[in-house]
Amino acid sequence: MIASMCRLMPVSFRIRIYHFLSSLGSRVYGSSCGLRVQQLPFGMYLKTKSVEDHQALKIEFGAPQLVRSQTQVPVPRPLYLLSDTETSYMLAATLPGQRLGSYIDILSDHDLDILTHDMQRYLTQLRSISRHGTPKYEISNAIGGKYYDYRIIAAHDYDKERGDFFEPCTDEEDFNNILRTPALPDGFDSTGHNIGFTHSDINMRNVLMHNGRISGIADRENSGWFSDCWEYTKAHYVTKLHKRWLAVVNRIFEIFGDFTLDLEIERRLWGYCF
Repeated sequence: MIASMCRLMPVSFRIRIYHFLSSLGSRVYGSSCGLRVQQLPFGMYLKTKSVEDHQALKIEFGAPQLVRSQTQVPVPRPLYLLSDTETSYMLAATLPGQRLGSYIDILSDHDLDILTHDMQRYLTQLRSISRHGTPKYEISNAIGGKYYDYRIIAAHDYDKERGDFFEPCTDEEDFNNILRTPALPDGFDSTGHNIGFTHSDINMRNVLMHNGRISGIADRENSGWFSDCWEYTKAHYVTKLHKRWLAVVNRIFEIFGDFTLDLEIERRLWGYCF
């Protein structure tokens, strides 16, 4: 109801309401563990970024719409996206559940079997999403255009003109050129991966659990069309030390292929770039 009412209000007044709800949410629910993300009353949450990074929120707003239109994967329902001169705001509906990282260590082996199966089912659906209006092999963000990926951002010196967004790549080989480093000039000699829809940030913070089952997969600003190995290597990049979770990741991706070599190459790059 609140979201519907806001649609009729001027943008400046809606932003004032967002700030009020954010302050109220902080007092009621506490600060969120996510940077610039706040749970709000009435089953909503607010995510903000500087207006220079508006494109990241635009991706996160558009990606769930695509997922919801073609799959049964539980994702937050985006409500509104707007900006003022300094800040961009995305309002979305919350999902039930707690972050997987809160209690993965107390899950039984049977619970982990269920988690593995559920993730395989949902990732299979994500990989089945069809794209329209962009070339089949292009690497781009979820809605087409420049992609945003903190793994790649961290490996490049900041360019003020480029910002944190990278132009689409024509194909996997072009994308490999972005990943290469002079220290490992021949690090990438493998192409031919399928290009498909990718969450690109699967980790224990973004997977929500409720009553022992996955209730949501959140945070889509890194989502896009990438090589099918990227989901796997990014999961290892985000979490490098939690052995139980990484064992689950390995089990999840067994059905999608052998990405051992891709992970080995990525780890060598991490050693040089970070």
